[in-house]
Amino acid sequence: MDYIKILKNSALFYGLSEEEINKALKYSKMGICGYKKGTYVFNSGDVIKNIGLVVEGTVMVEKEDYYGNRSIIAVVREGDIFGEVYACIKNGQSDVSVSTIKDSKILMVNVEFILSGERDVDGLSGVIERNLVSILAQKAYILNKKISHITKRTTREKLMSYLSETARDSGSGKFKIPFNRQELADYLCVDRSAMSNELSKMRKEGIIEYNKNYFEITDNYRNKEI
Repeated sequence: MDYIKILKNSALFYGLSEEEINKALKYSKMGICGYKKGTYVFNSGDVIKNIGLVVEGTVMVEKEDYYGNRSIIAVVREGDIFGEVYACIKNGQSDVSVSTIKDSKILMVNVEFILSGERDVDGLSGVIERNLVSILAQKAYILNKKISHITKRTTREKLMSYLSETARDSGSGKFKIPFNRQELADYLCVDRSAMSNELSKMRKEGIIEYNKNYFEITDNYRNKEI
């Protein structure tokens, strides 16, 4: 499979032609690694030296506390990157784990090539570096949105904050979320059973409708005391 088109459409390689991307891959010695579904790309505690860019499949960034409670930080799909914060810190030790949701192929991006002007090729690393800064800023914004959800007091408030935000981003009261029930509970840092019970109550009250990953926020929720 030709992955160059995926890289060309990725935010990290934005503005580069296919020829320039091939040149960057050649001189930086970046390589694609394959991972089976359910395997770890890296674990919490690993020192990260490369940025991962998904060229096929999907990976999940997750974090566990001392007691083994899991929280999903992000779901990363084709063309998106992960591990960039730790890779940009010298000897950066990850406090999250990254596992594959399905069979995946990951491009390991050489951070030294991006950040070191010594091995710049036709200014390519400079372009990639500017793109990386933009990505970091965007991810900081997304993280702030998650924080706004999980700092709500109750499970219902967390659900409505997340669902309302997702509806607004999709431009419709009917939308699909990227999580199954356990993943949604982990993302919102709530107990799955308590969350499922709350969803059922909200549907009975006419606040929402849902079928698996498809949700609808009704007009009734505006008049309900969340």
